[in-house]
Amino acid sequence: MPSSAPADIRINARLSGEDAARYQELLAKSGLSASDLLRDALREYHTAHVRPARDPMALLAGYIGSGNGPEDLSARYKQYLTEALEGKIPLSVQEPGAAHR
Repeated sequence: MPSSAPADIRINARLSGEDAARYQELLAKSGLSASDLLRDALREYHTAHVRPARDPMALLAGYIGSGNGPEDLSARYKQYLTEALEGKIPLSVQEPGAAHR
C-alpha cells in the first residue's frame, strides 16, 4: 500500500569541500536550477538503489501450468515417483545368492 507523499517539502543541506565543488560544477554545466538538479539527482539515485516491489504471481506466471505430465500428477505423485525410482534404486534388499535358488 503506497504511502501518500506530501505535496512539497523544503530541504536545507550544507555541502562542503569536494561535495560543494561538485555541486557548483553541476549547476554551472547543466544550467539547471538548484531544485531541478537535486530532483534529477534524487531520481537517478532512486532508480539505481531502490527496487520496485514485485507481484509474486507475476513472477510465477511463466511457470504456472507450463510443465508436462499426467493430469492426475498432483493426486498420484507418490505412485509416479515410486515407479520412476524403481529402475534406479532397489526398493527391497535381496540376500546374495537368493536369485540362484
